Amino acid sequence: MPLNTQNARVVDPVLTNHVRGYKNVDVQRIGSVLFPRAPIVKRGAKIVRFGKEAFRRYATERAPGDRVRRIRVGYTSDSVNLFQHALGGEVPRELLREAEGVPAVDLQMRATNLPAEVIEREKELKAADIASSPSSYGASNKQKLEGVGRWNAGSAAIGADADAAQDVIRSKTGRRANVLGAGPQVARRLRRAEAIIANFYTGNTRPDRVTDAQIAEFFGVSRFVEGTDTVVEGKSADGGDFSDIWGNVAILAYVPTVTGDGDIEVPSYGYEYYLSGHPLVEPGRWDPDAKVWVYDVIDEYQHVLTGMDAGFLFSNVMDLTS
Repeated sequence: MPLNTQNARVVDPVLTNHVRGYKNVDVQRIGSVLFPRAPIVKRGAKIVRFGKEAFRRYATERAPGDRVRRIRVGYTSDSVNLFQHALGGEVPRELLREAEGVPAVDLQMRATNLPAEVIEREKELKAADIASSPSSYGASNKQKLEGVGRWNAGSAAIGADADAAQDVIRSKTGRRANVLGAGPQVARRLRRAEAIIANFYTGNTRPDRVTDAQIAEFFGVSRFVEGTDTVVEGKSADGGDFSDIWGNVAILAYVPTVTGDGDIEVPSYGYEYYLSGHPLVEPGRWDPDAKVWVYDVIDEYQHVLTGMDAGFLFSNVMDLTS
């Protein structure tokens, strides 16, 4: 989209680069793993859904002078409408040195960290809401575990469940899931699951837990990711208790192996569509009433399941009382 005086947005390039590279190293967020980021240039666009056209056999042989046949990847269905998420960070005048009229860059960056953190957590919540909901999946692509069928029960058949789920995904997409995502309660119990330990070790000297790489190998995926982020839902004076964003679920998904922004022409379990050029930080502004400098962090995005057949949801996975 060409820039003009009507649609151009003034941004602070230093702070924008800062928030785009912002990471909280103390938490692992997996929404961006299940929903790779894919840029679009308009706030409203058509969603690219994926059928089986990429796997069909086509007549590609061409005689001289013949018309070149064409193929269209994916098809459009519903529209995607991006939602803006914005939050301002403050630098009180009292933090400035007497001679400074504008906060130094380090103070500006610190002011954007908390808004960036809150917006990233909101992304994780939205990704978890979609990926953890049984209504997001077809009848054959989900399983609620019960009783002795739970994965920390004595007779748990984790391997059989994983193989069956992989077979479902492959029968519908032609590909196996390559990512397993789970929350901390499930991940902790998977690391100590007897069925997985026994797959790698025999005898009386075997360890009491396996590695994440071994869990990935057991499920036949290249990555096992644990979503460790938490959120405070309570609105009481003390803020309430922390709760896990990713609950008692495990999700197998096929996600293309890409670097950087996702490619929307590649079939995937899902994408996070975002407005090109975001997130961004607008130049700081002075609020004379509050006596603070304000730095607005803005992002526009929406999470979409573009290939729900490429995922499988296990719910009620563990007995969390044991």
